[in-house]
Amino acid sequence: MEKYIVETLKTPVNYECDVLVCGGGTTGFTAALAAARNGARTILIEREGYVGGALINGAGPIHSFFNLYKSFENAERIQVVRGIAQELIDRMAEKNLSPGHLEMEKGGSYDSVITLIDWEGFKDTALQMLSEAGVTVLLHVVAAGAVMEGNAIRGVIIEGKSGREVISAKVVIDTTGDGDVAAFAGAEFVKKHDTTNVGFPFGMSNVDMPKLVKFLEEHDMVNQIIHADKGDEYDDIIRLGFELKKIPVFKEFMDKNGMWGPLGVSLHPGNYNYINSAALQNVDTTNTLEFSKAEIILRHQATTLGLMLKEHIPGFENAYISWTPDCAGVRYTRAIVCEHDMTNDEIVNCARFEDEVMLYGFHDCAPRVRIKDAGYYGIPYRAFIPVKIEGMLVGGRLITTEWTAHMSTRNTGSCLAQGQAIGTAAALCSKAGVTVRNVDMKELQKTLREQGVFLGE
Repeated sequence: MEKYIVETLKTPVNYECDVLVCGGGTTGFTAALAAARNGARTILIEREGYVGGALINGAGPIHSFFNLYKSFENAERIQVVRGIAQELIDRMAEKNLSPGHLEMEKGGSYDSVITLIDWEGFKDTALQMLSEAGVTVLLHVVAAGAVMEGNAIRGVIIEGKSGREVISAKVVIDTTGDGDVAAFAGAEFVKKHDTTNVGFPFGMSNVDMPKLVKFLEEHDMVNQIIHADKGDEYDDIIRLGFELKKIPVFKEFMDKNGMWGPLGVSLHPGNYNYINSAALQNVDTTNTLEFSKAEIILRHQATTLGLMLKEHIPGFENAYISWTPDCAGVRYTRAIVCEHDMTNDEIVNCARFEDEVMLYGFHDCAPRVRIKDAGYYGIPYRAFIPVKIEGMLVGGRLITTEWTAHMSTRNTGSCLAQGQAIGTAAALCSKAGVTVRNVDMKELQKTLREQGVFLGE
């Protein structure tokens, strides 16, 4: 029997802005930065104490700035994602916080180039970039409701250490990942959590990486590898993926729990900073109890696997788990129904659109599913506009309802590009006093090009 209480609330409107970005993850960070740089009074809200989301809390390398050129004979290497995303890498590289773009030595048919960043360095760099642009950043805040006027969103109710407050805005951008604000506003969505899994990567320190790789190569287990300068004469392994299930004790444990891989990176000497293996199928992370139970299981999976590696695999003898994410890595929950829904057919066949605001060339199902001829595709502006809702743009892992299409659009390189596109659009709309559906498309595309976005030659 359901029970309810009735509340009468008087919530103060403590903030007003042109553009409100809800969720400071991979997409939200660049959206807020782009909006502010284009003259909008911008507020960014984020539930954690940092921005970046999955980019630094579970995604590992950035996939991908480039096309899949190593998977096709004589294909041209093309940097597809540029703009703010590349500026971020440049700024971090200047401070030795990123080795930049690294070409795959083995496994290039999955991703030809990966891009690594120091996560702690990113937190500071990103917040400094937002501060320089004049973005008001509210941390440790969650969206708790939408302020609606008919089908138009006028603001968002937030909850944080100051209690319940309202932020009014001309344009609201939902980059929460789960589409929380869009759902509060009554946007149409479909639930897709049953099509994929949630993950829980972890990191281990004091790993003898060369000894580990020697053992793996002797047993033909390596499927991805990159060597690069890490400032250490002994340890130069920076990307490593291997087939752990070739060892029976691991196969039994991993098959039982739905685990895979692992696939990881080693940005610093002696550290296997990121090991992506733990996984759990069909978890609705918009359900509080279900999400909580899943994280308990996933944390146990990661801890157990770490101990097994230490016991059975040369190179891990003296290792220990030194990092776990703040929360599980969520790939798919609500998919918001937008004016255009990208299909996998459009993606793999390099579809282009008159109103496209970004290009992308990576697919997470490669090499099984590849974008044709090492090409790239466009995402149209209308793919970020929820049907029947005014005053809102959405972006990130919530924009596609087809699972295979989502396996491309949800990736970090795509999300960085999406953010710059929709943040710029929101700023232009607020400045011109028009709705998001009436943006001047030519001006938007011209502005994006001028600010470094690649929209084709």
